[in-house]
Amino acid sequence: MKFGTLLRVSPAAWVAPFALALPLLYYVGPGHPPPAETYGYAPTITSYPLRFAYPFTYAVVSALAAWASGALKQAHVWEGAYLRSRYHIAARALFPVLLLGWLMLILPAAVALIGKRVWPTWDSVSPLAAGLVVCVAHAVIGFLAGRFVPRVFAAPILAVVTWVAVAFTVTADAPWVRHVSGAFPEQLDFGEAPLWAAIWPHVAFTGAIAAGLLLAWAPVCQRAVAVATGSAVALAGLFGTYEMVKDYDYTPPLRNYAVTMRCDHVGTTRVCMPEATAHLLPEADKAVTRVLGDLRARGVSRSPQRVVDTLPEGRYATEPTETVWRVPLTMAIEREDGAFAVTVAATGMHCVRPDPLLRRVVTAWAAHVTGTTASWEKLRRSIDRQGVPGDADGELERVLAMPKSEQAAWFADASQKACRGQ
Repeated sequence: MKFGTLLRVSPAAWVAPFALALPLLYYVGPGHPPPAETYGYAPTITSYPLRFAYPFTYAVVSALAAWASGALKQAHVWEGAYLRSRYHIAARALFPVLLLGWLMLILPAAVALIGKRVWPTWDSVSPLAAGLVVCVAHAVIGFLAGRFVPRVFAAPILAVVTWVAVAFTVTADAPWVRHVSGAFPEQLDFGEAPLWAAIWPHVAFTGAIAAGLLLAWAPVCQRAVAVATGSAVALAGLFGTYEMVKDYDYTPPLRNYAVTMRCDHVGTTRVCMPEATAHLLPEADKAVTRVLGDLRARGVSRSPQRVVDTLPEGRYATEPTETVWRVPLTMAIEREDGAFAVTVAATGMHCVRPDPLLRRVVTAWAAHVTGTTASWEKLRRSIDRQGVPGDADGELERVLAMPKSEQAAWFADASQKACRGQ
């Protein structure tokens, strides 16, 4: 049968308009990349439409594969002396189905990238590549279901069960379920990228079922041997994958700072920002120079090796140290608060819950020294909603009345005391 004829007679041709419209409709709605600035980060842009495309794609592929298999059975293909192998016949029947499924995944991701005028990267297409392979596994499962179950039952049941099984894994209490569903579950923030450990379980889990069914269907004389071998392969794959992901949290393994960084030198300090916002580096350099210079003039020596923008940090904060400061440079400079953001980092209070009174006084003193008191007052209004722990203004006046040399010593001591209880 010619390729064009194969496409025309395939059930995939009947449902293609509806199937391709579904992910595009979701792309217009919740599957659209965030309206906020994505800074041209491809993984963020593709993760939104893909998350909603997976369940529909797998449901359509499995149902159509079962229907195509039933059509071969109804035509008595397996009862005759076929010249080609059964795997070759199955592959030809499934190719249009797979082509449709692949388009359902690729199309919304491609539209999202084109809309943002961004080129794809491996980090943005690795979840897509996994989905394309999982489509093959669902096609195999659907085909073999249609081989033994009437297609009028197999196709709708597979469509519903597959969609529910994939779409609702993110609501399951057991975290491991979402890591083997075939649907990468996260919409990525700027700088985040999936690790290989977050991708391969999706392929391995569904693939183990498909491989086991293929082996059980193998054309051998001893059917019991084929079934036993297929069952062993499927169970080994399922339990092996479960053992690998059972300790995962609800979020899959991710890495942050998965972007190119550009750095400038401010004296002995390197100031680093992502390539996407590197045009703000001169402003960041000025902020770092200003803050370190003002503190030095008051006798406070601060000399970090690096000041790193936290924009590519994603959802997991990287712990700052005395030598590496983590500062929201991009966000702060866009708000014209770059110097204050560096000032907060310079206080050295990197603990999670510093002493509330000392935090206010130390930050207020540093803001006074660096000329960023207006920014401090805006921050103070937000944190004072949580309660005022003491007379921070009175304590600040007492400190400012000290000789400058004593103020520097007080600042060093108070910064350490604020985190001493952590």
